[in-house]
Amino acid sequence: MAHRVDAPAKLTLRLKVVGRRYDGYHLIEADIVALSLTDTVEIGRTDSGTRVQMFGDPPVGEATRYCVPVDSSNSVVRALDFLGVDADVEVRKRIPFGAGLGGGSSDAAALLRAFGYCGDPSAAIALGADVPASLVGGHVRVGGIGDLVTPLVEHAGTYVLFVPNFSISTAAVYQAFDHLGSDGGENDLYRAACSVEPRLSGLAGELTRRFGYPMRLAGSGSTLFVEATLEDLDVEPQHLDGHIAVGTLESIVGPVVVIECHSIPRSVSGDGRQ
Repeated sequence: MAHRVDAPAKLTLRLKVVGRRYDGYHLIEADIVALSLTDTVEIGRTDSGTRVQMFGDPPVGEATRYCVPVDSSNSVVRALDFLGVDADVEVRKRIPFGAGLGGGSSDAAALLRAFGYCGDPSAAIALGADVPASLVGGHVRVGGIGDLVTPLVEHAGTYVLFVPNFSISTAAVYQAFDHLGSDGGENDLYRAACSVEPRLSGLAGELTRRFGYPMRLAGSGSTLFVEATLEDLDVEPQHLDGHIAVGTLESIVGPVVVIECHSIPRSVSGDGRQ
């Protein structure tokens, strides 16, 4: 019988780059919340080796944006190797790739939880920088290279995400950061992300003028967000889907998916370990 588990997106509310480790990895301090926007991971036992399938299942938009290759770089494949198990896994992707929302890391963390992983969350850094935070879940402060996770008092917030039709490479953003540094905002990577993808700056300016809220960057991008509701922004949702409301808008960079979602607590998004 298949076991189904949700894999929540993560939203970085604050990110500071505080140094470099001996091996070149950037050291960060970040505050992160888990969101009601989720992928769905379904796991079944198998006698014929591992099989992983990824399906785009977006609330709106093209499914191709929501899929990633199923190869040795895939976070789910790597999580199964980490656990040393075979399984038949299907992932329904609703968190877009390259959007700064940690979809791949959350998928890996969901798989670890489904198999009852009881190890130190920091060990899961081998699967990706956001996996330990996703494994703990809820509202957390992250340090080191993502391996140091401290649970915080739960943060009840509602957010509107603006997801453009382009992705941004995290590695490229950190490389740009080394040359450009921070602009002093809440996310040290914003200037670098705009350098890597100039359309991001134009979109942020347009959305700020349109809605009167300063846009914030999710992780290394490409998602922009505000802590507000669609009603606050006077935007009518086109589709209600579980714990999210979804719409689209036209912008100078093309269509943008607009998602209202809320933070979810550790008891829902993680395994409750303190």
